[in-house]
Amino acid sequence: MQYSLVQFHRQSRISLALLAAVILSLALLAFPAHAQTYNMLYNFPGGSKGLQPGDFVVTSSGSILGEALYDNCACALLFNYTNGTETVLHRFSEPQGYQAEIPQGLLLSNGGTLYGTTAYGGSRNDACAPSIGCGIAFFYDLATSKYQTIHQFRGSPSDGAEPVGIQVLDSRAGKLYGLTFGGGANYNGTFYEITADGSERVLYSFGNASDGTQPGWGPVSYGGNFYGVTLGGGANVCNNGGCGTVFKVTPTGKETVLYNFTGGSDGQNPYQLVGDSKGNLYGLSRNADNVVVAIFEVSPTGAFSIAYSGSYVSQIGGIVVGTNGNLYASASGGNYSACQPNGCGQILQVIPTGGGNGTVTVLHQFDGTDGSLLNPFQDLVLQNGVLYGTTNYGGTSNDGVIYKLNR
Repeated sequence: MQYSLVQFHRQSRISLALLAAVILSLALLAFPAHAQTYNMLYNFPGGSKGLQPGDFVVTSSGSILGEALYDNCACALLFNYTNGTETVLHRFSEPQGYQAEIPQGLLLSNGGTLYGTTAYGGSRNDACAPSIGCGIAFFYDLATSKYQTIHQFRGSPSDGAEPVGIQVLDSRAGKLYGLTFGGGANYNGTFYEITADGSERVLYSFGNASDGTQPGWGPVSYGGNFYGVTLGGGANVCNNGGCGTVFKVTPTGKETVLYNFTGGSDGQNPYQLVGDSKGNLYGLSRNADNVVVAIFEVSPTGAFSIAYSGSYVSQIGGIVVGTNGNLYASASGGNYSACQPNGCGQILQVIPTGGGNGTVTVLHQFDGTDGSLLNPFQDLVLQNGVLYGTTNYGGTSNDGVIYKLNR
C-alpha cells in the first residue's frame, strides 16, 4: 500500500484537515495551569504580509524566523519578526498551475544561515508529475540577505522526492543530511547528503517488505547516527500495508530498523519524531482512522514504550521535549464556544508517569481572538524555558498569530 504525502504529511498547508475525533469535555479533566503568562506577539494581517504561519525558528536574540502563505495564490514567504515588526525576507513565486513551494523544516545555523526544504516544486524536468515537482532544498543568508536553491530533487530512481522533516547540519564538514518521502531506487524514499558545494547524493534508498518505507519525519541526530520514522513498511501489516517503523541510519547509509509498529496499542504510521539530550526519541502514532493514539518513546538502542496514551492524546498534533522527560504539545480542542464544535486549540504540558499514563496540564486555551489552532503540528519551539508558537488562524484578522508562553 502506497501512502499519500498529502494524507500523512501534516505540514502541507494547502489542504488543512481536522482530526476526526475531538472530545470536547476533556478540558475539565486536566490539572489547571498556574502562573502561565501568554503573550500574543504578532497578528498576521494577511495579504502580502502573510497569513497562516507555520514552521519557524527562534534566534538567540529572540527574533523569530518562519514561513507563511501570502495573498490568495497559494504562495509562500519567509519572514523575520523582531521587536514587534515583521520583515519579509523572501517570496516564493506563484506556481501558475504548479504545486506551490511551501517552506518546511526550517533550521538555523550558528552562522546565521536559514536552511529549509519544500515538499513540492523545483524543476519541471524530473521524474515527478510535471504539475507537482519533486521539491527543493534552499538556504537564506541573514547577513547578506541572499536566497539560493541548493538542490532540486529529481525523483526515482537516482534521487529522492518530496523532502520531509528537518535537515541536520554537520557544520564542521559543511554537510546537510535529510530524508525524502518518495523517490530513490525503490520509489519509497531516501536518506541523502548535501555537501558544502551543493553536491547531493543518495546515501540510502528505503526498500520494501521488512524495511521501512516512505519516511515521515526526521532525521534526529544523536551519537553520530540519525533516527527517523517511516509511515509504511516494517515487519507487520496494517490496512493492507506496513504499519511503519522507527529506524537508525549511519552517516554512510547503513540502515537498521529499531522498532516495528504493530497497529495495536502502539499504533501505526508514526509521523513525528523528536529527541532529547540523552538520545531518547519521542513521536506520535495513529490508528487506522488517522487519529493519534500514543506518544511513544524509543531509546537509541530500540527499547520501546508508550509514554502517554491518555484522554488527551487524540487531540495532540505536535510535541516538543522539555527537561526531565516533560513534553509540550499543541492540540486541538478546548472549551471556547467561538470555535465550536472543535474548540480553538490549546497548549498542553504532558508529564509521563508510566504505562501510558501521565499528568496533563492545560497551559493555555485559545479563544480565537488570541489565535486558533485548526491544524496543530510542528508549531512549537522551546527555548530558554519559554515556549514560542504560531497558530494558523485566529487573531485580529483571523490570519494567525505568533505568541510566547512563559511557564
